[in-house]
Amino acid sequence: MNTYFDYIPELLRTTEQDQAYRYPQPRYSPPARINTNIPAIIDKLGLEHLPLQRQLIASCLKAFEKHEDVVAAVLVGSLAGGKGDRISDADILLLTRNAFHKKASHAYQEFESDKAIAYTLTSPINDTASFRKYLLEDLTSIEIHCVDLEEKVEIAKPFQVLFDKGEVIAARLTDRPAPKHKDFPVYDHGDEGLIWELFECIKWLSRGNNDLAKGYIKRLAAKLSSSTQEKASTNPA
Repeated sequence: MNTYFDYIPELLRTTEQDQAYRYPQPRYSPPARINTNIPAIIDKLGLEHLPLQRQLIASCLKAFEKHEDVVAAVLVGSLAGGKGDRISDADILLLTRNAFHKKASHAYQEFESDKAIAYTLTSPINDTASFRKYLLEDLTSIEIHCVDLEEKVEIAKPFQVLFDKGEVIAARLTDRPAPKHKDFPVYDHGDEGLIWELFECIKWLSRGNNDLAKGYIKRLAAKLSSSTQEKASTNPA
């Protein structure tokens, strides 16, 4: 069965030793409701040249930040590092509590409500995490991951804190390097995830990262071949 660490975003990582560890549920009581200034948060990201991604991030914050059990949010990946382009996806990690990730469908639906979405990849919900990945018709994309505070998650550079109601982010920062695209697992979500994987390859090709895309496609082809062989041996004609 997949764990969150099988599908965690590119800028998050753990070690095998870390996976055996869980943060105790913090004795955290949110402060009185703070009116987060979402436009000010977005302005600080330095994404004026990428208005579509700005809108996606703002829309995510509007749908999730108001919930008491959404404790913090971090933007990771190329957009956080100032290297994003027109087709870079927005990778957002939401740290949550009280099993919010299991009952977040209403927040996801609010995010989805005014968008032309071409494709959605929804993760299985495990004990501590869930996600949805969206590809929109304008070729923008976003990953929204909800992770319970009990989960041991390290946040690697680059990142930008969007909000932190409970001051929980600092304890999760690491100087260890983030995973590389070439090391990403393939066919992690079976046929349902193929559109997302192939779109990633298209983005790499559009940037001239041909070797990265071809290497991934070769690994994907090998995985598909082995998967087909396994099915054939399990279900002989």
